[in-house]
This record gives sequence, C-alpha cells and structure tokens, in this order.
Amino acid sequence: MFQSAGYRKSFTILPAPFLSALFITAVGAFAIYNASQDFWLLNYRLQDLLPIRRPVGMIFIVTGCALALRSLHIRHGMARTMVTILASVLALLVAWVGVSALLRYFFGIDTGLEYLFAKMGWMENSWIKQAPLTAFGFTLVGAGLLLLDYRTSGGHYPAEYVAFTLIGVMGIPLIGHLYNVMTVDVADAARAMLPFISVTFLILALGMLSARPTHRLMKLWNSTSPGGPILRRLLPNSLLLLVFLDFAIKWGVRNHFYDQDKASPLLILLSGTVLFIMFCRTAALLNREYEDRQIGEAALAESNALLRAVSDNTPDAIFVKDRNGRMIFANPAKLRLLGKEREEVIGLRSEELYLDKKDAERVIAEDRSVIESGEARIFETTTKYVHGVRTMHSTKAPWLDANGQLMGLVGISTDITERKRMEDALKAHETQLEALVAARTMEVSELIGHLETTREEEKRAIARELHDDLGAALTALNMHLSLIFQQMPAEPKFTERSVKIKALLSSITDATRRIQNGLRPDKLDVFGIKIAIAEQAAEFEKYTGVVCNVNLPDDQLAYAAHVDIALFRIVQEALNNIAKHAKATHVDVVLDDTDDEIVLTVRDNGIGIPQTRPNNMVTHGLRGMRERVAYLGGTVRVGGAEGKGTTIVITIPKTVQNLGEASDAAMGESR
Repeated sequence: MFQSAGYRKSFTILPAPFLSALFITAVGAFAIYNASQDFWLLNYRLQDLLPIRRPVGMIFIVTGCALALRSLHIRHGMARTMVTILASVLALLVAWVGVSALLRYFFGIDTGLEYLFAKMGWMENSWIKQAPLTAFGFTLVGAGLLLLDYRTSGGHYPAEYVAFTLIGVMGIPLIGHLYNVMTVDVADAARAMLPFISVTFLILALGMLSARPTHRLMKLWNSTSPGGPILRRLLPNSLLLLVFLDFAIKWGVRNHFYDQDKASPLLILLSGTVLFIMFCRTAALLNREYEDRQIGEAALAESNALLRAVSDNTPDAIFVKDRNGRMIFANPAKLRLLGKEREEVIGLRSEELYLDKKDAERVIAEDRSVIESGEARIFETTTKYVHGVRTMHSTKAPWLDANGQLMGLVGISTDITERKRMEDALKAHETQLEALVAARTMEVSELIGHLETTREEEKRAIARELHDDLGAALTALNMHLSLIFQQMPAEPKFTERSVKIKALLSSITDATRRIQNGLRPDKLDVFGIKIAIAEQAAEFEKYTGVVCNVNLPDDQLAYAAHVDIALFRIVQEALNNIAKHAKATHVDVVLDDTDDEIVLTVRDNGIGIPQTRPNNMVTHGLRGMRERVAYLGGTVRVGGAEGKGTTIVITIPKTVQNLGEASDAAMGESR
C-alpha cells in the first residue's frame, strides 16, 4: 500500500488496481496511436496483430481513469466526495457506451453514440455491429465501477458478482480461441472478440476485485485464516490440472492411443482422481490446522482460566478500557468498588460510572494522558464511591494489539485508604512531636541562656569582690608593709626578706588581677567589645608567643551586654583551644558588622582537624560555643582539614534582643 509523502494520512493507493488501471489506460492509448500509424514488427503489421479500434481504445482510457480513481482511498471529506463523483461520472459514461452499443446491435436503437464518434472524426464504428461481447463487457465494467461500494442488506457486494460475471463472459471466447471451438450463439461476435481484448477485460475484472480487498469474497480470498490459504492454493491448482488433463486426453486421441468416445470418461476418471487427491490433502491440512487450533485453544483456555483466577481473587481492581473510554472488562474487585454488576459497567464511560462529576473528569484526563503519551503512568487519587471515599494507587498502561496498534488502556488500582489514614496520623503525630521537641528545645535554650547569664553575673560579682575586698586588702597590706620596711634596720637579712615579700605581694596582686579579668574583664564594661577582644588577643600573644592579628570594625559597636560577653567568651574559648591543641604560629580574629548580622571569624594555621576524629565528635568548648550562639539565634560553622588549620565562623543576627541596652533591661526584668 502506497501513501502520500506530503501528508502521510491524507490518502492511500492500492497497488494492484492502480497497476491494472495503468495497463488498461496504456492499452487504450496504444490503440488510438496505433490506428493512425503504420507500425511493423517482424514483417507483421501491428494493426493486423492488434486490431483495436480507436473508439474501443478511448473507452479503455476512460475505464482506466475510473478504476484509478476507485483505487484511491482519500480520508478527507471534500476531496473524497469529488473523487467519488468524478469516478462515478466516468463509470456511468463507460456503462452508457456499452448499453448504447448493445441497443444498436440487437434493436437498432441509436442513442447518439455513432453521432458522437462521427463528430470526433472516428467513423470506425463497425465494432458496434461486430463486437457485442465487447459492448457487454463495457456495460459490466461500468456497472461494476458504479456499484463498487454498494452493499445489500444481506451483506453482499454486487460489484463482486459483476466482476466474476465479466470473468466468465470473457473467458468463453478466450477458451474458444484456445480450443478453436466457438460455443457462443453468434459465431461472428465470438470471432470479433480478440484474445488480447479478452485478457484486457480479465485484468479489468481483477482490478475491480482488488480495489476493495475488504469486501466479502475478496476478504475470503485474502484471509489469513485456514480458508483463505486453502482457497488460494486449491482453486488455481485445480484449474491448471483440469486444463492439463484436457490437453493430455486430446493429445492421446490425436495420437490414436484410444478412441474419441473414451476421451470423456477418461477425462472424468482422471479429473475425479486428481481432485480426490487434492481434496484429501486439503482435508488433511484442515485436520492438522484444526488439531493445532484445538491445542492452542486448550492452552489459551488454560491461560484464560489462570488469568481469570488471578483477576477474580485479587483484592486489586483491574479494568480495561477502549480508546473511547468505554469499559470492556472489570474484575470483581472493580465491580465491588463501583457498586455495580458486570452488565451495568461494560460499555459505559467514566462519566456514567462515577458519582462525582469532578472525579469522572479527572479519570478521563488521566486516561487521555496515558493514551496520548503511549506510556504507563501512576496516579494516586481520592475518589468518592458508593461505599465511601477511597484513596487509590492506580497504574495505567497502554493496551496494544499484536501489530502494535493502540487499542485502549489497562489499569490496576490498589486501595491505600487505610495506609494513607495511618500515614496521615503518623504525620500528625510527628508534627506534634516536632512541636513538642521545638518547645522543649526552646525551653532548654532559654534555660541555658539563663544559666549563662547567671554564671556571668556570678563571675561579675566574684570579680567585683576580688577587686573591692581582696584588691583593697592587698593595697592596704602593701602600704603597711612599705611602712614596716622603712622602719626596719638596713641589714642584709632584712633587706633580702623585704624584697621576697614585695615580689610575693606583687605576684598575688597580678594573679588577682588576672583572675579578675578572666572572670569579668574591666575593659569590656568600660571600653566595649572591640577593646576587650584586642586586649584578650594581646594577652594571648604575650603568654603563648603565637602571633595574633585582630581585625575590628572602625565604627562604634552597640550590642546588648549578653552579646558582648558571648562574643568575648567565644574568642576566649577559641584562643584557649588554639593554645592547647592547634600548634599554630599565626591566628586571625576578624569581627565584621553587616547590616543584618554580626560575623566573628577565628582562623589559625595549626594542625587542623585530624581525620581520625569522628565527624560527630564535638569538644566541650565547641559545644559551649554552639549553645551560646544558638541562644542568640545564630549559627556556628567549623571548617578546615588536617594540616591546613581550622576556621570557626560565628554568625549572630541583629535582632531587637541582640542590640541596645533596652533589651538587656527587659531581659533582666524577665529574669
């Protein structure tokens, strides 16, 4: 089957009738051209070999055009209508020519055909008087082309019977020429029917039959079921064998192997024997195919029984729909889900099966997406059924036939209503747990913050007491000792003793000051966080010998007191960790103040984080940093690798609570 290249589905051309139409048209064109020329072939004049007159050639051309148009299968309405009308007009013209010639031959009635040919300059109209079979053939061809698509109420196609009649009529003079016997009533008419014209009409009849391969008789001939191959095999073989036997019997008579009166019984005997053998072989083939079909049907029945058992006993709903969305199969689970019997479901669409219109529209959209895409898809939907609202997990896949043509879709639905209810309950419980954990975490964070604040207040009180009481006592003691040392004799033993006492007193004073600064640095309360960090870095560099660079903002910083002490303690803890573990030679302390955040970075060039340390292992110092920063709503990031140092980045948001003294006062009142 050929198809148009521009638009693949616009029309199709059946090759067999189209080739037949080309042959008929070529015969007509050759007849018209040959009538006006004087061609010779091997000392024979072509006009004598093929004496086809120009009117017959013209009618053959019209017939070929009509058959060619009938071999086109056009799918668009307007073009199909125009082609059908044109083909019908040409077929009607052929039938009119045949009927006119027959009326002129048998009854002498002139319908204007001779006048038409005379106007065309073709006075060669003697074929009308000499070839009634040709005219009858054109009548049958025109009628067959006109009735090519007509179907009776009994399912028969008259065009097929017209074509077989044409084969029979044209076979009579052909066989007469082969056997040199004229069996028709009018001998002159039979002799006027040339074998070539008979063959041309036979090709026409075959073209008409092949133009509609889906009609009743041609469908049987083209069938792939056992009847079709047997018919295609048996009929030609039988005809060939009968012709061969006929020629063999006549040859035996001519060579005097037996008398003429024995030819007919011998032909019947041999023909019957051959046909008997052929029919026996055909019966054996039918029996073999029938046995194979029985075996296949038994296997199919077993497979269907297995599929039916699986389909009927599975709790999942299984269904099959055609391309138009009609239900053609539903297992008991699907029927129970719909609350209907099988007879109430088969052949219905989704809008007729579902209670809610929106559910039906959603199912139709799902089915359409599967059919258009040609791929299996999964859907999880909640649908209202007779027995309540159910949540279904459905898998829908295209249904293809043996040739890969899309027939519809197959679906399997699993009821997951209880599972979804349990999942929803679990999610609700998880949400409650998350809220409870968040509340407890907030309470713990507030408690940690309160403990840190209390501890800082206690450290401040201890530092104040050390400064006020112990510091004053040490100062007074130093003054008294100075008076005593002045009154003591200038003896070496007293001088040496006084130097040791002064050194010890100075050491106690320095230790007291160092403890006091460790508990609560005076510069933090007096000068702010920038001076406190710089002083802490200077002390770190003094006691450890590690170079410590400090990078601080130029602007004046105004943070809440608890933020200042948190930043100071973080720097203090980070430097202590570096002194104990990092083995660094250089440390950078960077404090950045952006529009929205406070960023503190402490970076060293030490040994870094060892690879042997577990990822989830956190030191107490880092844990304390995280707790302090989490209380302030910030984050802590620790980075670095072994041999490449460690970087700690503290980010604290600038909230109302973290800025200004008013927040501290408010927090103090809340405490």
